[in-house]
Amino acid sequence: MCESTVYDNKGIKLMDDVINIKVYGNRIEMVDILNQGMTVEGQIVELDLEKHSIFIEVDEKGLVK
Repeated sequence: MCESTVYDNKGIKLMDDVINIKVYGNRIEMVDILNQGMTVEGQIVELDLEKHSIFIEVDEKGLVK
């Protein structure tokens, strides 16, 4: 499987089993294998494809939905 786990820049898990990420400026929309979504304001700072980990530096607004 090719799912990833998304963390904030402090290492706090935001979402498991992410299969799709769309970036619209500083708005990042994620969807998991159950088609559940989450949107955060920030920027992707690291993709560790070997460990299936994605790190996002979350803006002050943080979690959008």
